[in-house]
Amino acid sequence: MKTARIFAILVVASAIIPGIGTAISFGEEGPFPIAHPYNIISAPAAGGDRILWIESTPLSFPDPGYYPWVPCAVYSYNITSQTKTLIRPRANNARSPDIDGDLAVWEEERGSSTDIILYNFTTGTVSALHTNKFQQNPRLSEYCIVWEEGFVGEREIWMYNTKSGNLYGLSTGKTDCFSPDIEGNTVIWVEKTDQDGYSIVSRDLVSGRQFVLGTTSAATFPRIDGGKAIWEDEGLIHLASNEEGGSILTDEPACRSGAIISDTIVAWSEDGRIFCSDLLETQTTRIGKWHASMKPAILDEGIVWIEYDQSALSSILYQPFSPLPKAGLQVVPCATIMPPTRGEQSGQLREGECAWYALDISAGTTQASLDFSWEEVNDSLSCTLIGPGGTIFRFTDSDDEVMDARVRISVTSHAGIIPGRWYCAISGESIRKNVCYSLIWYEYQVQKE
Repeated sequence: MKTARIFAILVVASAIIPGIGTAISFGEEGPFPIAHPYNIISAPAAGGDRILWIESTPLSFPDPGYYPWVPCAVYSYNITSQTKTLIRPRANNARSPDIDGDLAVWEEERGSSTDIILYNFTTGTVSALHTNKFQQNPRLSEYCIVWEEGFVGEREIWMYNTKSGNLYGLSTGKTDCFSPDIEGNTVIWVEKTDQDGYSIVSRDLVSGRQFVLGTTSAATFPRIDGGKAIWEDEGLIHLASNEEGGSILTDEPACRSGAIISDTIVAWSEDGRIFCSDLLETQTTRIGKWHASMKPAILDEGIVWIEYDQSALSSILYQPFSPLPKAGLQVVPCATIMPPTRGEQSGQLREGECAWYALDISAGTTQASLDFSWEEVNDSLSCTLIGPGGTIFRFTDSDDEVMDARVRISVTSHAGIIPGRWYCAISGESIRKNVCYSLIWYEYQVQKE
């Protein structure tokens, strides 16, 4: 008969990135229109279950960039409640929306300057961030906003902390810096290095260290999420991080734009179609109308993009991801786990970081158990299992019914757990400082005579 053996964590994935991943698949239903055909002048911004975009009004002025003082309207849509909300009915030459949590930002002409406008979804309040120079391309991460300030050739990157009220210059003294983005304690931007070249710069706000993630031949709009930055250059999609260096996601040059990343999902427009790539599963899916689909954004439960019709009007379409199958798996808390053998991994995390592990499940396994613990009960960590085909389980301290900085959970199936390559992500949700963790896996196989 077969005996129990350990759940082998033999390969530590090279990525140390925040967030969790999911394999991409789309259902047969959809896409669904979010905004009626109109003139949408911004790429939609997406965060959680919310979408934010800007429309020009009236239709007689199709591009307010060429007509001063043309009013715009700012809208949001909640995928969960399926409600559309007019946030700001009149916003002069509004551009560049972004959203994270309960905050939204965009740029807007006010008087003789361009300021950053903040909107709080919880309170419904609108406020402005004003400086003496033009502010453009704001990006948001929790309570921190970054933007480019000044005219072309002398632009600088600035950051504002909405909690402390502190204002920081991040790229002062440089030649020309623009197109910033921010995630947690990391800010990236484009810096002009010479007449024909640009660098993608990454700065750690805690240590102050700066890295050059890559170079480009033209100005671009890099985006960062999950510890990875993405941008397009010369028709190719580039991916890079401080720890892993750079890589190219696409094989051949093509007409690509609007590259964006969310956790492990990458999306872009290619020849007027939307392409989605799953970094974990190395699969690419194509959606949208040929030559009509542009400017994607990624939500928790799907993807949105702008689609143009024959009259040059544009709509926002939403395509949900397919529900992820659980394959007959059950999750039960375990007060004690007492196998004859065990395998263990350990490490340290800061808030917002995530350690990825890869493991292999053998055929015939009916129960997989984990014992995940950390040092301090006031810290909040989570453990996520990602199975073949995208099956996801996420565990926190309360899931085993005991709040003790420890999770003891078993995943079981009488028919057998899906064999193959699984992934495990340990994530720091709320941590006061570096925290040490321990992860122990057990694999049980059904006994056969």
